[in-house]
Amino acid sequence: MKTKLVAFTLLASISAFASFAQDAADPFADVVETRHGLMLQMASDLGTLGGMAKGTAAYDQAAATQAASNIAAIASVLSMAQFPAGSETGAAADSYALADIWTKQDDFLSKITDLNNAAGMMKMAAATDANAIKGSMAQLGGACSACHKSYRQPES
Repeated sequence: MKTKLVAFTLLASISAFASFAQDAADPFADVVETRHGLMLQMASDLGTLGGMAKGTAAYDQAAATQAASNIAAIASVLSMAQFPAGSETGAAADSYALADIWTKQDDFLSKITDLNNAAGMMKMAAATDANAIKGSMAQLGGACSACHKSYRQPES
């Protein structure tokens, strides 16, 4: 029993050290992973709405409303907290954020506001019908695209 306790304690210590070492090597690993997770969820929900807008998926009010609500919720939490200085591409592993985010912060935050406005419009459209979703996709897609064109390094 004592041997198992020592082994468990040693394993826990090594795991804790490895986690600490990883954070010390890249202090932005968690924030970059969180950003990726938020954007992937938004992309998934846009796919749901896009299928309904294109007619490749049947309009489902519950699914559309949930997808639009998810997008609005994600948009509402985007702020500089998810983009701390130093977490740009080249400085933080797996980051596609361009340094212009911090040099043009007012414009970046304006684009987040545009995303929030477009997400709010999509929430109303999603509760209506596929044609309303289709009409809102350009504004929502445009808000995403405007930010990514200015502030995201393209994947190679």
